[in-house]
Amino acid sequence: MYAILQVLKLRLQLILRDRMFLLLLILFPFVFVFILNATQSFQKQPIIPVAVADEDRSSYSKLVVDRFAAKEGIRVLRVSREEAYRLTENYRVEAAFVIKEGFQDAIMDEEMDKTVEMLKNPGSLSYGILGEMLGSEVMRLSANTGAANKTERLYQLYGLKQPATGSLWERVWNYADSQWEPKPLMTIDYKEMSGNNVQTVNRVTNVSNAMMTGMGMLLVFVLLFVTLHSRWLLEERDNGTLKRIMSTPGVLWKFYVGNIAALGLLSLVLVCICAVLARLLFSASLVFHPLQYALLGAYTYAVIGLGMFFSAIFKTSRQLETGAPLLALLTGFVGGCFWPFLPLSGFSEMLALCTPQGWTLAGMKLLISNDYELADILQNILILAGFGTALFAYSFYRIRRQAAS
Repeated sequence: MYAILQVLKLRLQLILRDRMFLLLLILFPFVFVFILNATQSFQKQPIIPVAVADEDRSSYSKLVVDRFAAKEGIRVLRVSREEAYRLTENYRVEAAFVIKEGFQDAIMDEEMDKTVEMLKNPGSLSYGILGEMLGSEVMRLSANTGAANKTERLYQLYGLKQPATGSLWERVWNYADSQWEPKPLMTIDYKEMSGNNVQTVNRVTNVSNAMMTGMGMLLVFVLLFVTLHSRWLLEERDNGTLKRIMSTPGVLWKFYVGNIAALGLLSLVLVCICAVLARLLFSASLVFHPLQYALLGAYTYAVIGLGMFFSAIFKTSRQLETGAPLLALLTGFVGGCFWPFLPLSGFSEMLALCTPQGWTLAGMKLLISNDYELADILQNILILAGFGTALFAYSFYRIRRQAAS
């Protein structure tokens, strides 16, 4: 263990003597957070645009739309069905709702199924909450109507006398509706992460796509950083250090692990600097869930294994320096780092999951949308860890062969 720590210390000293490396290590986090701030990635969206197409045009459908539009945190666009589809497909609205013809008749018959059609764009994380908000208004109408219908049936069944003035049905309907004011019978508490604390908020906010894109940018940079600084393996092989180390049994693996630990430590420092700057400058939590740290740690482990693999198969440092940026960009595109919210399916999804970025972003999406099972995240972490371990084993085997020859 002491030998590994000594190698780690020596490698850190050598890397930190490189002035260009130090400049990039300091400059990139500032550039990263300012770019994200320029795209408003850390700002809450105070108003969520929603499209509503009312095909029924009845008093009930108008009441639902009016009440939905009055809710805090959303802006309702009243459009046609075709326009609702267009706005959703072009990412102009978070979601769209089509109130179908016959809506009022269905409510009067106490039937709510298939009365409202919901559309969402692939990047929307707020569609679930928006659906609950509109659904609560539909449920309110249905509950009022059901109460009025049931009361009328009971009066008829027992031969009770109807009120002298006004309609019994309307009186019951209005009374039931009044029970939703001033506070609805059912409410939703919205909470958000603020540092290590959870606080209640009083409006709906959506998760910015730009923040997830920023996470994709960070993954690409970490891969680029690791692969470029994996050239130590080629340098030590070319100057004969590996061959001299092989002359002492049991030292090569310690040398190998110590250098890997140095790369891992520097990569995690880079991620932490980005997270701290985002917090200090913009009061934003770039990494807000404990499982995100585990995912980033597993990703770093996997890409260091990838860097060792590249160093083991490339013949010169120049080849590595030329190929590393191309490979980082290629795997970033394939893994979805530059369009992390677009849905992947079929061959594109299978291709994305051939990269560590694909598995990492898949886990990040689940955590950000808060729609996950712990087993799903652990599966992604284990796959990344297995990917890195397999590459470490192969690259170490190849290094031993090269040093021995």
